[in-house]
Amino acid sequence: MKRDYQLTRDPVFYLMAAFFAFLTTGLSAVLGQFRFMPISQTLVLTIFMALAVRRRDLRAGLTVVFLWLALSMTILIGLMLVAPAQVERAFADGFMHRAQLSEWYFARTPLPASFTTQPVPSLLEIIGVTLGTLVSGGVIGLWYVVRMANLAAFSAGHLLSILGNPLLIVVALPIWSILQLIGAGGWVVVGAEPLLVDRFALGAWLRRRWRPLLVFGALYTAGLLAEWLLPAIWHFHS
Repeated sequence: MKRDYQLTRDPVFYLMAAFFAFLTTGLSAVLGQFRFMPISQTLVLTIFMALAVRRRDLRAGLTVVFLWLALSMTILIGLMLVAPAQVERAFADGFMHRAQLSEWYFARTPLPASFTTQPVPSLLEIIGVTLGTLVSGGVIGLWYVVRMANLAAFSAGHLLSILGNPLLIVVALPIWSILQLIGAGGWVVVGAEPLLVDRFALGAWLRRRWRPLLVFGALYTAGLLAEWLLPAIWHFHS
């Protein structure tokens, strides 16, 4: 008996997502489009995520979001190793961020773009990832997640170029960034369901999705706590 076709079970669905991740990230970074890059990433990724979520396929939604984030970050890190001056144009105050990041790592100054140095934008990011996701079907949440991923990759690529050893990616891409990306990315996928699927039937949604909400919320919270506690000791150099 022939099985019904399911878009989210088709490998081409994920190949297309990977292609658009490469296009919106790589091309925008090379051209130095600091406004177009996050906007295009957010819009296209929202479409792919919504296609999965509307089919009540949580696994496919999580897969496409994490695939996108992993690929876009890999692209940015690679570009930072070969053309850092060009890529920094794709970030507002990219040159200044690189300088402040070097000062943090080597001179032990406060971590740039963190809750310590930028409390208001950091608080808005938390609100956007959590509440913004619920009221926008994931659009606002993905906006913050892709910007978070872009900045983490930009920072990791800069530190890797200084440290000179690709194996030190575990240092250049710190644990708090990984935890926040996994937690926030997963939360956005699950949190998009009330608007895209359940028509704001929050009770039914919470009963069905309380476990992934708890897991991703805990990971996101752990990442925020790690960002607050660990930067002062995250210095692995002689």
